[in-house]
Amino acid sequence: MKKWILQNKKNVFKSPLFSIESLSCRHPEKNVDHDFYVIDMADWINIVAITDAGRFIMVRQHRLGTNECTLETPAGLIEANEPPEKAAGRELLEETGYTASEIILLKKLSVNPAIINNHLYFYLATGCVKSSAQNLDPAEDIEVLDFSHEEIISMIHSGKINHSIIITAFSLYFMSPHANKAAASTLYYGMPPASGH
Repeated sequence: MKKWILQNKKNVFKSPLFSIESLSCRHPEKNVDHDFYVIDMADWINIVAITDAGRFIMVRQHRLGTNECTLETPAGLIEANEPPEKAAGRELLEETGYTASEIILLKKLSVNPAIINNHLYFYLATGCVKSSAQNLDPAEDIEVLDFSHEEIISMIHSGKINHSIIITAFSLYFMSPHANKAAASTLYYGMPPASGH
């Protein structure tokens, strides 16, 4: 298999969040020309945050893509020249008012190699304590909640948590050596009822 050869690249759309590049390419074996479109944007971070009491810190916000209020783990964009781990601590504090005693990298993944060129860093934040009020951007309206392991697993099974990135974050956590193994076993072999919040 041969890689496509880039012949020309041009920007076709630019916004504060992302830009779209048109890539004119040729396949060296098939001699086929084709234009591809790539979304260029900053890398992201996503944080599975847990208190000393074993509660998962979650955020609820209105997402315009699906016009739903979704339950998510804290997350955000990495700023220019900002180390990913520092971005994780910053976003956790800004969105929730919590700070962590330790921030551990779970995994770095490509978001969607077909059309997006960025990466997503998944972190585990442990020993989280409430240390300040939220510091939200003007366009953010975020409700902070906390749930037990069993409630998280039940909400994944029921579809109350339906965001693919958030489910990936929890899957990475439950597969990690840092996980509550009893809760991880329940994720794969059982479905306890949620007590609700």
